[in-house]
Amino acid sequence: MNKRSTKAFRFAVHGVALAVMGLLGSQAYALGLGRVTVQSSLGETLKAEIDVTSLTPDEASSLKVGVASPDAYRAAGMDYHAVLAGTHVRLVKRPDGRNMLVVTSDNAVLEPFLDVIVEANWSSGRLVREYTMLFDPPLARSAAPGTQAAAPSTAPQISATAPSPAPRAAPAPAPAAPMAQAAL
Repeated sequence: MNKRSTKAFRFAVHGVALAVMGLLGSQAYALGLGRVTVQSSLGETLKAEIDVTSLTPDEASSLKVGVASPDAYRAAGMDYHAVLAGTHVRLVKRPDGRNMLVVTSDNAVLEPFLDVIVEANWSSGRLVREYTMLFDPPLARSAAPGTQAAAPSTAPQISATAPSPAPRAAPAPAPAAPMAQAAL
């Protein structure tokens, strides 16, 4: 190995080592948000839960969460629906000890979907996450699990009528005419 390649090798190894040490020395945990579960129907006030996948005690003590401002929606090229003005986000601890964000509104949601930008700020960081919430019509949610909703029947109806006569045999196909041979 020549002198130049040895220096390049050492430089690369030192760079990788510094990068690894930087990763290990940084705070590995940060607020993490998971999936959203919408619990309301179209025409009802918004009620949804967002899973919190990670949260340190320091973050929890200074955490402020809410819906982004109309300016943030404009900057993202999204519509700010009127229902968002009365929408609240709060951190709640589930009975099993896990955290979640509960999203509620004062007004009914009248659109089948709603884009919500959640902003979370704490003493050492910030997180912005966009969710698209879909709202089913009230009829679709009214059927509780284990119960059957009335649905139109598409099965054929069988009636008790006299049996139809036996089908007649189809006539035998006519024999095919022989093909004429082309002269060469």
